[in-house]
Formats: sequence, structure tokens, C-alpha cells
Amino acid sequence: MSIANVRTGAERRTPQALFRVSPATRDGAVNRMTMDLGAPEPHGRTAALGVLLDDCLGFTMYERRGDRAGLVSADLSVDFVRPTGWTGPHLTAEGRLETRGEDGAMSSVRVFDAAGELVATGTAWGNFVDGVQQSRDERPLAPADGSGPTTMTPLETIGGTLERTDRGARLTVPPNRSLANALGVMHGGVQACAYDLAGNAAAAGSAGAMDTSSLRINFFRTVPLDRPVVFEAEVLRAGRRVAVSRVTCTDADGRECGVATVTCRRPAPSTLGERDQAPS
Repeated sequence: MSIANVRTGAERRTPQALFRVSPATRDGAVNRMTMDLGAPEPHGRTAALGVLLDDCLGFTMYERRGDRAGLVSADLSVDFVRPTGWTGPHLTAEGRLETRGEDGAMSSVRVFDAAGELVATGTAWGNFVDGVQQSRDERPLAPADGSGPTTMTPLETIGGTLERTDRGARLTVPPNRSLANALGVMHGGVQACAYDLAGNAAAAGSAGAMDTSSLRINFFRTVPLDRPVVFEAEVLRAGRRVAVSRVTCTDADGRECGVATVTCRRPAPSTLGERDQAPS
């Protein structure tokens, strides 16, 4: 579950700052956001796109909420057309509203690299809510340009620990206020990053790197950040070229906060190069 995080003025140490995602700009029916790739290799994975995708989809619906107080994301669906090999220095997400009803909306997004090549497409459904308030955050402000580290992998950025299990993989994210949205719970894009990392690691197993080709998330409830959160991945099918994982997000009280299906494809040997292998 995700709450649209409205930001004004200088940036705090937010998921947007950590992943170098810009505020949205409106151009007619299109909302645009960019993500600075920084050092190419750490961001050469689909998991790095979570905050960009979730924010662009969420802001596109949030801006059309009318007199409703806020927006809660219900589900997120992404297809990665070009999972690696992006041309920098930035990616651009373009979001559009597809439909709006009394209680919710649906938006779509297309992400392009600096050469104009399509990187990913996605959709999200959101529910309008009333009576929500943004959390008060007294942390010092980060630089106004939102600059963040450029040499960290997505896993390092969220501070997670990733390990293999008998059934797949487990990603544990420790308490970290920098991963919060406006309500002080885990940002939906950070969750997308974690789902991708865990599901991909389970699918790859011990056989080497795979590319995430699609990600389908259902958000059940908010994810608190005061205690560790676990993303448990199990392999549903493992073929020679394609593998499918199911990932469940559980809070410290054992409650299921969401579930995702992650589909991965094994790249051709000629494209592997020096890419990272699955975690040991």
C-alpha cells in the first residue's frame, strides 16, 4: 500500500532523494518525472525503478483526486521492455490518467531512457481516501537538488539483507525512516524495489543472473518501518529461460502486507558480461 507523497520546497532524505527521482511536472495531460542514473552499473537493474514508477503513477492519480484528501495505491503492474542497457544520464517517466471514478482512478506510465528507447510500461489502480494526514518529520533537510548516493546498488540503498532459502529467497529490510512516504510507512516504490530484488534472486537461484520482465503487486495494508519487514520469495516455476516467483511482504507481527508475482527471463549468454550473479 502506498500513499502519494506530496513534496514542496527542499527535499528531506526521502525515497525520492535516495533514488534521485525528481518532483513531477505537469505538461497538459502528462505528468513527467526523471531519475538520475548516476553511476551506470548500480542502477542497471529494474529494482532501481520502483520509486520512479510508483511516484509517477501515484502523482498522476493524486493530482486528479478533486476534493478527496489522499490516494492509496491498491495494485501496481509493470512490464520491463528493456531491463538493462539504458542510455544515460537519466530516465524519464510519463504518466497519464486512464480513468477516474468517484472512489478511485487508474493511471499508466511509460519510461524512456535518454536515447528515447522504451524501458518500461506500467499501470496502477488507486483508491481515494479521506481523513489522512502527512507525518511530521523533523529530520534535517537534504540538499534542495535531491542529490543522493550514485555508487550504491538498490539493495544497499534500502539497507536490505538478501539470502537464499530452501524455497527461494528472503529479503529483510531493517527500520529506516528514509524509506517512508508522507504517512511515515514504507513507500510503495521501495516495496516494489524489494519485491523485485527478492523475486529475482529466488528465480535466479544458483544458476546466475536473470532479468526481471514483469512485476505484479497487490498492496494489502501499510508497511510499518519501526521494526524489520520481510519479503519472502518462493519459486512457482523454474524453466530453462523463464522463472516465476511469488513474494509475500510480512511485517514484524506476521501480518501479510502485500503479495507480488515476479517473472524473470534468462538473458542470452552474450549479454551477461560482468553482471552480478545471484547472492550466495
